[in-house]
Amino acid sequence: MNTSLTKKELANIAGYTYRRLYDIDRDLPEDRKLFVESEGGKYDLAIFVQRWVEYNVTKEAPEVEDLDVVKARHEVIKAQKTELEVKRMRGQLIDVQDVRRLWGGIANTVMQNLIHLPSKLAPMIRMMDNTEQIAAIIDQEIRDVLNAMADAPLPDYAAEGDEEEESEEDED
Repeated sequence: MNTSLTKKELANIAGYTYRRLYDIDRDLPEDRKLFVESEGGKYDLAIFVQRWVEYNVTKEAPEVEDLDVVKARHEVIKAQKTELEVKRMRGQLIDVQDVRRLWGGIANTVMQNLIHLPSKLAPMIRMMDNTEQIAAIIDQEIRDVLNAMADAPLPDYAAEGDEEEESEEDED
């Protein structure tokens, strides 16, 4: 004779809310589901208790890993860390925040210069009729903005790398 209860009654027995047990049950594999339906749309108490105890025991018992596996994983991580440090020292790897700051500064310089471009050009070309002269003035101002972008200061470590590349080119 099996005792059958509703999900809410089973949740009260477990000391959890129905919603919490529903979330736990949803994430379990099919053969370990907490709620096993019996007759009358209710759920088997015996199976629920067995699976609830099994769930709590496996949740509390940490997985014991083989020491060799742990050591091997640790060595792989150390090797990856060393590779990253070597790449950073060679200048092949840079910090993302440095790149964001650098390009943020460049974008800000270009944006400010482009925003001021109309007010700077308007008085210069207001009375001109020659389209070639107007085009030349606009072209020069755009080139000035692009040169300002190219003249953005590099971080110290990037500037050092450029100096080494230039000295290698000079030796060749």
